[in-house]
Amino acid sequence: MRTSAFTRRYAVRRRAALTRRPAAVRSIRACGLIVILLLMGCGSIYRAEWSLFPGESSLTGRVVLEAGRGFEDVDAVLIRPVDNAEEGEGEEDEAEQRWVLELSGRGEFRKENLPPGSYRLEIGKPRYDPYIYRFFLEEDEAIYIEVELKRYTIPDRIWDVRLAGDFLDWDPERAVPLDDEDGDGLWETSLPFPAGRYLYAYLINGQEERFIDIDGGLYEPDGRGYYHSVLNLDEARLVEFRLDTSDDWYRRAAFAEPAGEPQTGWVIWEPEEPRRGQEISILYDARNGPLQGAQQIWLYWGVNGWAMPPQRPEGSVEQEDGTSVWTPMDPLSEEIWWAVIPAGQEVEEVDFAFTDGSDRDDNLSQNWQITVHSFGRRDTLDVPQTPADQDTLPEVEP
Repeated sequence: MRTSAFTRRYAVRRRAALTRRPAAVRSIRACGLIVILLLMGCGSIYRAEWSLFPGESSLTGRVVLEAGRGFEDVDAVLIRPVDNAEEGEGEEDEAEQRWVLELSGRGEFRKENLPPGSYRLEIGKPRYDPYIYRFFLEEDEAIYIEVELKRYTIPDRIWDVRLAGDFLDWDPERAVPLDDEDGDGLWETSLPFPAGRYLYAYLINGQEERFIDIDGGLYEPDGRGYYHSVLNLDEARLVEFRLDTSDDWYRRAAFAEPAGEPQTGWVIWEPEEPRRGQEISILYDARNGPLQGAQQIWLYWGVNGWAMPPQRPEGSVEQEDGTSVWTPMDPLSEEIWWAVIPAGQEVEEVDFAFTDGSDRDDNLSQNWQITVHSFGRRDTLDVPQTPADQDTLPEVEP
């Protein structure tokens, strides 16, 4: 029963703490979306070895929307990288040929008389995920592509949201944090603006990827394959920015978190303020940390500034340096591990980290520390004195 109750309390704390975690803890640099990679497969591609018109290659296709209707705001561009030397200009720098594809009322498009070569098809619509597909077109080849645009995707776990824009030079270091004080998924902030036209987007979990405001209504291509949100003000006023991450429109998926900066697992312990002589339960969530996916994890620990613990659980292995032991942790569920250690009467502090035998999670080289309290004066005064105790008190000489 203790284990299950501890796990439930951990789950509640983790959900609350994710909205309060400092950006520096999860600061991460540029990375592509896993979603973008998945989108490569969100379409059907058919190839024909011949064209209806000899000497011509062609691209034909159709866009389908996962939800909603209307193709008037769909942007479809076909891009062909061109080596200028091939055009006889003598330059080796690459340029691009671009064709804007017109869509019919049913989402159909066609481009004929295309030269053979490599191509990139980019299709976007506000409030939907972008579609990018690269292909090679042979001479006299006809290709048909059917594309399904999926609803806009955001990370499945969100702990940090910031506002970026051209009014901040798109500098992520200057991005303004939004708050979700009650943890309901509604992130908010307010800023004063003079009259003018502004571009903005949201940065989530420190990603360089920019997320549009799906309730903003106005959008402009960002030159990177998607859009910026647009803010038009006729007069100066205070503007409220709101990102409701609980909106049913969103699809949710895991986003890549690059390994460029170190990560750490999530740790809690009970009791939160242990006293000498008590046992301490330590729970470690390995997700997003260096030990994610480990088959076995050990608690790597010492006491009082990394000295050998006077008491240790069964199965613990004493290290050769004489300063610590490895205690095997038990799996509670996928990626969540648990161990119980004693805090003897001599223990003032528990120092610990985690290891799988080769790699270590040491809290970004800071380790973790638990202060162990002694029983203070208040605790001893709360113990009533019995009559028997009073009878044994020595007499005081007058």
